[in-house]
Amino acid sequence: MISSSPTSSSSPAPLPAVVLACRGAPGADLNLVRALGRDGVPVIVVGEYPFPPSGYSRHCIEFICARDFTQHPQRLLKVLRELRMRHGQALPVFASADPDLRVMAELHAELVGTALWLSSSPDMIARLQDQRRFAELARQHDLPVPALHAPRTLEEVEVLGRTLAYPVVVKPARAGCWHRPGIDPALSRCRAVQVEDAQALMRLCCQLAPHGLELVIQDRVPGDVDQQWTVHACIARGGTPVALATTRTLRNWPADFGPACHLETVAMPALEAEARAMLQRLKLRGMVSMNFRRDPRTGRMWLLEINPRASGASLLLARAGLNLPARVHREVCGRPPLPETPWRTGLRYRHGRADLRAFLVRRRQGREPLLRGLLSMLHPRTVFRAFDPADMGPPVQMTLDWLLGKLRGSGRWVWSRLGPGAA
Repeated sequence: MISSSPTSSSSPAPLPAVVLACRGAPGADLNLVRALGRDGVPVIVVGEYPFPPSGYSRHCIEFICARDFTQHPQRLLKVLRELRMRHGQALPVFASADPDLRVMAELHAELVGTALWLSSSPDMIARLQDQRRFAELARQHDLPVPALHAPRTLEEVEVLGRTLAYPVVVKPARAGCWHRPGIDPALSRCRAVQVEDAQALMRLCCQLAPHGLELVIQDRVPGDVDQQWTVHACIARGGTPVALATTRTLRNWPADFGPACHLETVAMPALEAEARAMLQRLKLRGMVSMNFRRDPRTGRMWLLEINPRASGASLLLARAGLNLPARVHREVCGRPPLPETPWRTGLRYRHGRADLRAFLVRRRQGREPLLRGLLSMLHPRTVFRAFDPADMGPPVQMTLDWLLGKLRGSGRWVWSRLGPGAA
């Protein structure tokens, strides 16, 4: 079912949008689908696995499974070509996570005439997604990025380890490059690891070295997670930022270095002005999110990373007054721009299960009072990752999928104890 368009009945129906759904980021594609649906845009979800929650949204008019397209990009290209033939024109394609965007950049030359490109150039995407190349970009454009080192060998790590001011943060050079057989799954899921001394740094690097030393070592900006802000921007053709807004992280999961699972819309005009100046120098395109962290000792804002795509909070932004996916869709399709609406501060976004885990960890560590944590979970102006009374298909599907997983796990447990192989 498609949501009704806010435009008049005489205006033509908007062109469908394609939203990509990869493994590991179901909240991001669902937020994109719902944000586009708020503007009356029908959505086609292309998933690399069957039954993503976004495919059950009332704004989704069709779901297509291109299994494992992040490992086999030609499967995605085939689907996009079929959609081009069926609709008689290229459709705008929204990447919801880094793997999706990386595949789109890889297919860039073959997408001409097949899909409407919504992001920066493939070279710029590669420079932003690889932390080593991002450090070079930061030096070229004088961006306020913490000192970053990219050792290539264990010998370089050993020499570097004697000069660092600990603690430091170790990150994968590219998102997902630690997802390899033989690497501890708990480590492979991490976006960053804090290291307290040279011995711990060497142990970590020795564990990663057999699989390729694809990592960067960055000075850690002190302070708790609530010292982290994200500026979200929409950049028109030519590299001009046309709209910016800010969210503040309240909790993240995994704790300290994972993606935000509880955040809030805030007003930060000074930070947004600084971000606008950086974006004008970089000449990016489409939707961008910039992660900043403030040093409580000096008050200086440090830029941690730039993501050249929609953030996972696109639905929160849409409800707060800045619908980035709808803005981009209207621009590439030649539709009139959205009317300006006031930016609403104090709205929250929660990934319920991850936020509860993060709170329990912080509570055990003595970093968050019980009453404050409970009140934050009961905040009345909250947008939830899954639950939406106006779009109940995704939460129902996610609940059923969770229950089936538990039943399968129980069946394996019973079989292991009562089956033929039981002792």
